[in-house]
Amino acid sequence: MKVEEMKRYIDDHAQNIISDLKGFVDIPSVSSDKENVDKALDYVLQLAKNMGFEAKSVLNHQVGVIEIGEGEETIGILSHVDVVPPENPQSWISPPFEMTERNGHLWGRGTMDDKGAIIVCLYAMKCLFESGEPLKKKVQMILGTQEEVEWSDMEAYVANFPLPDYGFTPDGEFPLCNIEKGCMDVELHFDLDETRDRDGWYFTSILAGQATNAVPGNCSCQLVRYQNGAAAESKTLTTTGKAVHSCQPEKGENAIFNMADLVAQTEHRENQISRILMMLKEKFSSLYGEEVGLYSKSEMYNGEFVHRNVFAPTLVRTDKNHLLVHINIRFAYGTAETEIITRLREVAEAYGGKLQVSSSMPAVYVSKERPFMKAFAQAYEEGSGRKHAFVLAYGGSYAKAMPGIVSWGPIFPGDEDTCHEDNEHISIKSLLDNGKVFAIALNKVALSEQSFK
Repeated sequence: MKVEEMKRYIDDHAQNIISDLKGFVDIPSVSSDKENVDKALDYVLQLAKNMGFEAKSVLNHQVGVIEIGEGEETIGILSHVDVVPPENPQSWISPPFEMTERNGHLWGRGTMDDKGAIIVCLYAMKCLFESGEPLKKKVQMILGTQEEVEWSDMEAYVANFPLPDYGFTPDGEFPLCNIEKGCMDVELHFDLDETRDRDGWYFTSILAGQATNAVPGNCSCQLVRYQNGAAAESKTLTTTGKAVHSCQPEKGENAIFNMADLVAQTEHRENQISRILMMLKEKFSSLYGEEVGLYSKSEMYNGEFVHRNVFAPTLVRTDKNHLLVHINIRFAYGTAETEIITRLREVAEAYGGKLQVSSSMPAVYVSKERPFMKAFAQAYEEGSGRKHAFVLAYGGSYAKAMPGIVSWGPIFPGDEDTCHEDNEHISIKSLLDNGKVFAIALNKVALSEQSFK
């Protein structure tokens, strides 16, 4: 198929793409909801089977595998069917799990991250499959179910199955992300002091955030007024912000920091909850680690842009006599993970707490000179009409799970990034342009005799 034929193929199937995506988005596959995550995975696998592809689930339904073609090399497409919860369903223009088409855009949780990309990748594979030309390589789509949380799915897959030789995950942005920040999740645990021997208002609980990788848009604190050692009355403080993906917290507004500002203006007796709130505002509101000694010395590594270390408190909550704080960290390539842990442990211990590392995934660096990278670059220019460039991926993706995988799409330069935000949406044009780029890329690689390793 020629380039223009592939573009026309995607355009001709636009209504099928939109219809299939609606059925997908309408399944509320939040990572913790196994029943609906399973339904979402089954939905995609059935779509693939209807297209004539080999499709199955493995590892007790943790991962889906969809394949076409065969050969000595395998092109991997890694993605995920799970989504983050809607931060505040009441603030959505339309229900988050009922995809709606308005003003040339598709609205709903997962339209951008990552269900829309999965659907157009399927149609890119279908375009290749129906070309009638013999495939010289295998194309393998690998679908996870826990990408938005702990990656137990992909860890199990990597440990038990052969891996593709190279490929992409459409879970970031264009042009081509050959560098991706590392990701670390750290929990700080603090014991709460329960001494309330003086009359006055005390903070007794706090709750903020729903996902470890999203800046919280809401925070609430409970205060109780004690008199003569007994609770006399109570009240609740609430603050709001703007929920965004924690890889770029500067695009949002953290409700935890807003709560710290409100607490500073509220009459109360200082206790551990109020102290930790003030500490979070002081140490982390600058985002880049200046106040904890983790400010990156440079934004460059070997002449390429890697940005800086970024820190975002994403969860704060009380549980009986304990306070938990979750910090999501996106660290620049070249940063020592041990230094991050050491510095944050010092912060926790200074406030009588302890540090626990939940998970850490390395930064990614893939050479621009690899043949598959050059093929992807050409496909981007031919499919989108835009100039190619190699760029940094701020977020974490399955590119960290396997060697030779890069983050590529679905967000074009100039498009609004609504991943993990209320009112997530993607334009129909951008969605279809994704399909065109991917179809051209698969055509270039899968139909060629040459090696792209």
